Amino acid sequence: MAIVLKDKVVVITGASGGIGREAAVLFAKEGALCVLAARRKELLAELRGRLAGGPQKHLAMATDIAKEEDVKRLIEEAYKRYGRIDILVNNAAVSYVGRVKDMDIEKAGTAININLLGTIRITRHVLPFMIDRRAGHIINISSIIGKRGVPYRSVYCASKFGMEGFMESLRAEVMKYGIKVSIIRPPSVRTDFSKKIQRDSDVDHHALDDMGPGTVARMIADVAKRPKRDINMGIFAKGFLFLNGVLPGLMDKIVREK
Repeated sequence: MAIVLKDKVVVITGASGGIGREAAVLFAKEGALCVLAARRKELLAELRGRLAGGPQKHLAMATDIAKEEDVKRLIEEAYKRYGRIDILVNNAAVSYVGRVKDMDIEKAGTAININLLGTIRITRHVLPFMIDRRAGHIINISSIIGKRGVPYRSVYCASKFGMEGFMESLRAEVMKYGIKVSIIRPPSVRTDFSKKIQRDSDVDHHALDDMGPGTVARMIADVAKRPKRDINMGIFAKGFLFLNGVLPGLMDKIVREK
């Protein structure tokens, strides 16, 4: 039986655009109470104002998940207002393109701090409230390159591989509390995210596939209603990861720098 999302408290990171924004719209239409987190304050306010149920029903806070104080304030305010957190959607991420030999370590550190440590930060702050209620669902947006490394995306791959390892460990720890952990792996998604990729190499980088943010958002809402452990989105993602699993050496040759 599907879980009813009405009155569920849903925290969404990276909510100001792309997948996060589309997910917030869908959750609000289902009657959920959305806690919107992102760095772009004006876009959050605009989104909050157009969500179903009206702005008074939802909470929007400018939040940089790379900063401990921002994350702590967000979760404390959400709990103060709603008294619980039912679902956490870890969506916020940045990317970085370049050869390892050209890497700017500060830019690499920024990506790791947001994609991996930011996810760890907010999960750690949400977790005690879920454990107390012995219920909750943590939904994570990874990538097919969170399972298979590709050229020029070493830092992004490292952050997503790390996030997946963290979540697998977490799942084993919190299963006894009835807390669910899901990982969604889309291919490349058409969002502003791709326009903001930092580059430190003159490389011809092509996305592995092209999926709309609404498609991923619908999967997030579906997984919230019908929890699943792992979701590889689309035929391309399933085929890509299957081939990597059975013939990793061949995949090395397919994805290698020419």
